[in-house]
Amino acid sequence: MVIGKILNNNVVISTNDAGQEVIYMGRGIAFKKKVGDPVDTAFVEKEFVLKDTFTANQFQQLFSDIPVEEVEAVKQVVDDAETTLGVELSPNIYLTLTDHIHYALIRAKEGIEIPNPLLFETRKFYPKEYAVAAKAIAHFEQVFGIALPETEKGFIAFHIVNSEQANGTMETTMQAVEIVRDVLAIISRFYGRVFNPDSLHYQRITTHLQYFAQRYLSDGLSSEKDEFLFALVQSKYPKAFQTVQRINDYLIKTYDKSIGESEMIYLTIHIERVVNDQKE
Repeated sequence: MVIGKILNNNVVISTNDAGQEVIYMGRGIAFKKKVGDPVDTAFVEKEFVLKDTFTANQFQQLFSDIPVEEVEAVKQVVDDAETTLGVELSPNIYLTLTDHIHYALIRAKEGIEIPNPLLFETRKFYPKEYAVAAKAIAHFEQVFGIALPETEKGFIAFHIVNSEQANGTMETTMQAVEIVRDVLAIISRFYGRVFNPDSLHYQRITTHLQYFAQRYLSDGLSSEKDEFLFALVQSKYPKAFQTVQRINDYLIKTYDKSIGESEMIYLTIHIERVVNDQKE
């Protein structure tokens, strides 16, 4: 493997044995190197395949426009996120988060703060990602000597969540958080009570809703039908089922599509469990 292009001292583009264009990242990987030199695999810390020319051009444009210190700082944050969360994030986070942080730093210097209406929900529904984002903010502030607003923790957490979803978009991630928030509010209002967020069943329904929202927004809901089970759930858990009908009405009104019988069954059972858990 030889260096095809040098984006900066820490990032090069090459071609692997399968003929695919690849980004290699690593501190000093291109130091005192030139195009045509072999890639020193001892320096490779990150490796990912560029799926298309558009993505390759995005990386080249981004790394030519943004200071290397910012690229390196984001890489350290991504490394920490993957280690802390035990996941492999989508390579696109290097594009999206680096671009976001670049302009966040500019805004902070100019005293401009973008409101984040979903900050509370992000901290509540994605506490692990939010904690990583809070640590990232501290890192950026230390490296660049610029105070960043609290709202940026939520935005960075969004980037991490979105990258965990791999095929999602930032808009979808934000819509998913809104759905989880609104559905939990519908359940709370219907039963006239505030549920314990620390209870096991509340955490389970929240997790279920997070995956449900992603499936719903990406048209990935199950279309299976079980008439017997559907009828059984209606008769056995009538109030929980009525709650699901309200949720379905809300989603149809907001997003113009129903959730289907299979999803109604699972959601009814989750609601019944969290209600009984609260009673206990």
